[in-house]
Amino acid sequence: MASEENKVHASSPATGPPTSTQVTGLFSYVQPAAQSKFIATSALVPPAVLGQNVYFPPYLHRVGFSFVFGGAAYVFAAGDHRNGSGIATAWSLTYLFLHLRKSLKAPRHPLTLAMAGGTAGCAALYGTEYFVYEN
Repeated sequence: MASEENKVHASSPATGPPTSTQVTGLFSYVQPAAQSKFIATSALVPPAVLGQNVYFPPYLHRVGFSFVFGGAAYVFAAGDHRNGSGIATAWSLTYLFLHLRKSLKAPRHPLTLAMAGGTAGCAALYGTEYFVYEN
């Protein structure tokens, strides 16, 4: 006979549907706050430092996207990983839609390439979490 502690009751949480799936591993350590800080730091760089004819995203875009990524980091910190990854993915793809082509045209600058590359990495990580792992 099975003991009382080994029995599963119909009302126990083990038999109910899962309420949330939290991804562990790389996604639990990478936060959009890093992308927010990087783009916010780029807002301090005047475009004249980069040289002539080098594309650099407008000031309001750099400041606005840093606030959005900071908001995504806040959502993650509040424990809502599903919405945080959705916000980070959507706004990363928006940034890439607006700035990727111009950032890759010659003459290039390492800062604009780093901003586009970091945003593409953020879109890939959080897009994978949002669309693949949490369904």
